Amino acid sequence: MRYSTIVEKDDKTLVEIIEALEQFERERFIAGIQARHYTKFDIEQAIDMVVSYQSKMNVEARSVVRFSETFIQQFATDNNKCFDTAQLYFNRIRSTLCAIKKVFQKTTPRSMVQLPEGSQQPTVFERSPLSYGACVVDLWGLASYDECVQTLYHKLETLLTTATTTLALCHQMIESEENIRQDVQQLDKIYRDSCEQLMSSVREFSGFLNTVQELPETELNKRRQKARSMNDFLKNEYHNVPKEEFKQYVFLEAMRQGKNDGLTEEETCLFCDDHNRVQQVRWAIEHLDEMNVEGQQGKLDSTMIVYFLKWCDVGKSKEKRLYKYFCSNYRGRYHTLVWSAISKARKDLCEQGITDRGASFTFQQMIEKLQKDIIAV
Repeated sequence: MRYSTIVEKDDKTLVEIIEALEQFERERFIAGIQARHYTKFDIEQAIDMVVSYQSKMNVEARSVVRFSETFIQQFATDNNKCFDTAQLYFNRIRSTLCAIKKVFQKTTPRSMVQLPEGSQQPTVFERSPLSYGACVVDLWGLASYDECVQTLYHKLETLLTTATTTLALCHQMIESEENIRQDVQQLDKIYRDSCEQLMSSVREFSGFLNTVQELPETELNKRRQKARSMNDFLKNEYHNVPKEEFKQYVFLEAMRQGKNDGLTEEETCLFCDDHNRVQQVRWAIEHLDEMNVEGQQGKLDSTMIVYFLKWCDVGKSKEKRLYKYFCSNYRGRYHTLVWSAISKARKDLCEQGITDRGASFTFQQMIEKLQKDIIAV
């Protein structure tokens, strides 16, 4: 299994460490304290040690939680082609694993027994009373010990609970990744969503357009061509391609497809998800003067332009760029407006309760009426 990566030198997998932590209980804690014959000074030193580990572990735990929130739904990662999920998570919780090991060592009896040649040294998890073997139950329980012992127990309990939760999340994400890799529909959706998310970043795409003089073949594109099927390509590349390489691949593929469909680079940027829309938009701009678009002083009506922008359906973040495209391609008899006038009209319509869908529907009705009138003539 993918999560069977070896941790440090302990030959302990992620699952085995979780199982060891789940064995922790009061009786085992007391047995561990007794096994090392700790003094009050030793206990106080151990408390300081556990508190310091807890602070570091909290930082790593939050990092893992935040990372896990988007990890599965991203097709590409910032890691190289030898990316290994388990190793990535272990790197993120390196201090946690180190702390756990030291805590278990603090309760493990020292052994001077010489093992036979060729025998494998038992790990600290296999020798510590906190997780291994039967333990003698103390007759009086934890309440009979000094306050510092009880404090150490509660601090240690919190530490190991945090560690267990964090490691369990790592295990869950590793399994989820493998399940996604075998689910073609889910994998395809993640791939398409990731492509769409990149294409919606107008500034990045525009900057990329300005730096590319021709359309080269990317390594990822070559691997796609060599793959037996699209499904095989997705399975092989999911979480195995760096984000920057994936971004270049997505942008180049979008430009190549746009060029094949007769789109300009600007149109590819604006209508990357709907190339068929471009012909409709071109027609609307060409025939705009035949609709009721006249405003004041020989200028276009700002409200009608907002209706047009909403009808184009490129998303609010692209509308300013879409308007520049409109101004570059409009050849009608009216003067175009500055963007601030369009922005104000957009805000006014919103305050009037006119939704994007409503504005788009109104413009669509105008288009359909005009087309019927042209056919009738």
